[in-house]
Amino acid sequence: MMGKGAGRGPFALILAGLLLAGCGLVGAATSPVFQVEAVQVRSSPDANGYSATRVDMVFVYDMAVVDMLQAITAVEWFSRKRQFLLDFPDGIGVRSWEIVPNDVLPTEEVPETLLENKSGDNAVAAFVFADYLTPGAHRARLESRRGIRIELGRDDFALTPFTPES
Repeated sequence: MMGKGAGRGPFALILAGLLLAGCGLVGAATSPVFQVEAVQVRSSPDANGYSATRVDMVFVYDMAVVDMLQAITAVEWFSRKRQFLLDFPDGIGVRSWEIVPNDVLPTEEVPETLLENKSGDNAVAAFVFADYLTPGAHRARLESRRGIRIELGRDDFALTPFTPES
């Protein structure tokens, strides 16, 4: 004989499981949105072994491209950049700089045309690639922030958040 309310336990567990599964399905249908308001690029006096450095900030609008970019180094990015742009004309957007050692570029507001492609798709991720002379991936995936500072050092770069002036 079951006690009072004993029959509700399995039903409650099944209902809770269905609700949790449903929440997962709703979340799975949406893509993350990458946001950044401003970017700043600085280089140390000995950046890249005292050499100019090409830097690309790549905005991605297609989740399939995210996996590809996470798997390549900066050397591969710069050698295959043209082909990526041809293969994924609505899948990526690029902002490029070339910065000499001991320089600070003015803070730039990130234009909407990089946060959203021509088809109206929002950026789902962003990467920075820096063309260093030293071995290494020299690639980083960005997190959404108000401001991102790219700091070029001797052998690699670092990303730090900052608050842009309003």
